[in-house]
Amino acid sequence: MVLAGLGHSDDFWAYQPDAGRRLLNTFFDTGRVDRSLFRTNRIDFTPGFSHGSIAKVIVAAMLTFAALTILSLLWLPLRVQRRGRFGRKASAALRTAYVVLLGLGGWFIGVLIVLTALPAVPLDDELLAAVSVGVPVGLGIYFAWVNRDWEANTKAIGLAAVVGAAILGGWLGFHVVEGLSALVTTIVGAVAGANLILVALDIAWDQQARDRFPVPGVKEAIQTRPSTAR
Repeated sequence: MVLAGLGHSDDFWAYQPDAGRRLLNTFFDTGRVDRSLFRTNRIDFTPGFSHGSIAKVIVAAMLTFAALTILSLLWLPLRVQRRGRFGRKASAALRTAYVVLLGLGGWFIGVLIVLTALPAVPLDDELLAAVSVGVPVGLGIYFAWVNRDWEANTKAIGLAAVVGAAILGGWLGFHVVEGLSALVTTIVGAVAGANLILVALDIAWDQQARDRFPVPGVKEAIQTRPSTAR
């Protein structure tokens, strides 16, 4: 006997249970097949939430994070140029929390570029993860650390060191675990690497009593004037 529109046992027991009991009891009692209570089951294959809709939501989220990352990396240097530098609390928040969003947005940018222009590159490529995460994380941490009035050589060394350390840290973090969790460890590694190299540079320059300002006395003047960076 075929019950049209029904699947396996889950459907049989859940759909029209009275008809199922009539069918089984009548068969075991009399040997007859009584399917009189069954009504035709109309199957609707229209999904409540299609794969196309899911793809649109994912792409929209990726574009949102990518746009946030690009706008942030445009705003941060403008903020430093106008105000001189970030205050301690703002700098700490940027260097530890906000750059996580920049790393995620950077990876989304890399994925979108690969999907549209480099289809042969796998999405779990280690170089893609390290560069796409490390560059925005390194830039974000650099702008949260740098002082507009420092000499150009100091800023250049800091920029090269922090971006390089972020990429290296992201590459190392990528190899800690496998799967989607590797993105998390890549971001953590990039943030840790960038911050550690800047801490090392700050300690080394302070021990050498190195003046980072191109004109003597600029540091003292900046320290004595009211701070506008928050």
